[in-house]
Amino acid sequence: MALSDKLRRARPDEGERQSVFGEILDWMLMPLLLIWPLSVVLIQNVASGIADDPYDQALAERAVGIGRSVYVVDDKVKVNLHPQTRSMLRTDESDSIYFQVLGFKGELVVGDAAISRVGPPADFVPEQVYFRDAQIGGESVRIAYLFLRPKAEAPPVLVQIAETRNKRSALTSRIISGATLPQ
Repeated sequence: MALSDKLRRARPDEGERQSVFGEILDWMLMPLLLIWPLSVVLIQNVASGIADDPYDQALAERAVGIGRSVYVVDDKVKVNLHPQTRSMLRTDESDSIYFQVLGFKGELVVGDAAISRVGPPADFVPEQVYFRDAQIGGESVRIAYLFLRPKAEAPPVLVQIAETRNKRSALTSRIISGATLPQ
């Protein structure tokens, strides 16, 4: 047998090389196909939290602003919202905004009746802003709410402001696409 024949036989032929390459791809692709959807779900959860933070902060500031305008006259809760403040509360390019102030007996003092009522937690801190998710008219909303004690012996007053989730969803989508496209 000639030396060139021995060298040719020592090299793997093209079919063997592709099958080794195929084996390597199989071993790499299977875990990646399982891990990638999990990473997308994880990215979505992280992105949602990142998107909520700045909008929650803005919502909390609005709730505190409304709370500052609450006062009591003759055992009745009153709210002194300037008309421009009311229109600013309602104005948003992307989302619908709802607000309400409920008096000592849970009666609507001002705002929208559409926001579902919530009772104070057992260990609530007056003027601390809490958050929750809910539905208004079939749309998902994020609600910032706080309880006030304008009169010490009376039940707390509830201030709530709700915002639909359009801006939050758009930001979450941008974060997800920015993180998943490179993958």
